[in-house]
Amino acid sequence: MSKRVSLILMVVALLALAVAPMATAQDDVRVVSIMTTFGGTELDALRTSLDAFTEATGILVSVESNRQLVPILRTRIAGGSPPDLALIPQPGTLAEFARSGALVPLVNADGSAGLIDMETLEANYAPGIIELGRVDGAIYGFLAKANSKSTIWYKPTSLEEMGWAVPTTWDELLAVQQGYIDAGMTPWSIGGGSGWPLTDWFENIYVRTAGVENYQKLFATHEIPWTDPTVREAFEVFGQIVHPTDTNLAGGAEGTLATDFIEAANMVFRPDPAAELYYEGGFMGGIIAGNFPELEPGVDFNAFLFPPINEENGAPVVGGGDLIAAFRDTPEVREFLAWMAGAEGNTLWAETGAIVSPNINVSLDVYSTLGAIDAEQVANAEAFVFDGSDLMPGAPSGEFTTGLQNYIADPDSLDEILQTIEDSAAQAY
Repeated sequence: MSKRVSLILMVVALLALAVAPMATAQDDVRVVSIMTTFGGTELDALRTSLDAFTEATGILVSVESNRQLVPILRTRIAGGSPPDLALIPQPGTLAEFARSGALVPLVNADGSAGLIDMETLEANYAPGIIELGRVDGAIYGFLAKANSKSTIWYKPTSLEEMGWAVPTTWDELLAVQQGYIDAGMTPWSIGGGSGWPLTDWFENIYVRTAGVENYQKLFATHEIPWTDPTVREAFEVFGQIVHPTDTNLAGGAEGTLATDFIEAANMVFRPDPAAELYYEGGFMGGIIAGNFPELEPGVDFNAFLFPPINEENGAPVVGGGDLIAAFRDTPEVREFLAWMAGAEGNTLWAETGAIVSPNINVSLDVYSTLGAIDAEQVANAEAFVFDGSDLMPGAPSGEFTTGLQNYIADPDSLDEILQTIEDSAAQAY
């Protein structure tokens, strides 16, 4: 039997059918099972690393892929038949499973090794990334893949012609913004018609003005109401970008609220630009490159990290990703976690170009120019928070989006906007 095997199982019944014949032929077969939401190129990329794991260890990996991962896991846990491991897409869900007793600690609350030792995690991940998996003192998961939504896209020649360096503070960013206005140019193009780019703007501002702890209290648990002064402050800081709309935004308020996020980017990087700067996540690099193949990434367009606002809160990365966690303690699970935490497995995965690894030992050289921008922000994040609107229930998330659109159109309605979001949130959490 070839060691280079990776079983892709879409349902649990297939796992039983697949493993039973092998066990008959080879009694010492070793198998570990993992559930994920991955599909397409992401799943193919994962398989590249898993195939190498099987070749190195002889352990077969069965992968169950399902977009409804969380409700299925809840059902499987209740029935006593969870997979060995899962790639969980939200830290809140990880905490839920950990507090229910369903997960096995990777590192115990006293710092001693559970399924893996703290030294391994610290050797491979930045402290801000490790903290994502901590629940009530113990670590139950680590970030296996991630992406940044803290990326501001710009044209290097535009800054150079104006005599400016890349801004590294909020004040410097505002100075660049004002410099463009003074030169008769429009600084920003924002796809307010899509709605969600506005929430990404706010989330980056809020975590920088209010801090990571308050960010979680606002979005994840609603311990902070939307009428809180910290929320008002973040809206008003956003106002420094969008108001006055006729000078700051391509198309003014009306045009901004009628433009989707892709067209907003096109307005910056087309030959006759309507604006000079564009904010959105690292994924936009591929879209820009695809829409403007004549532009060279890193030369004709590039990106920098959304700068800090309040120095004490630094510049956390807002983004998304998946945390790997274990429901069982077996030798195979321990070997698999060591592989998934280490440089070799992550490098093989990242080399496919389909994912960004938060592992600090994955060389940026394995990525494309655009992938390296995302990877550097994620791997070196001093703190990492998940997209706030994804942490919210559906109804207030919608009011949050609409509220930001209304704020661009009418900043004087801020009190009403905040109360509307809070009324929805109070009923939803």
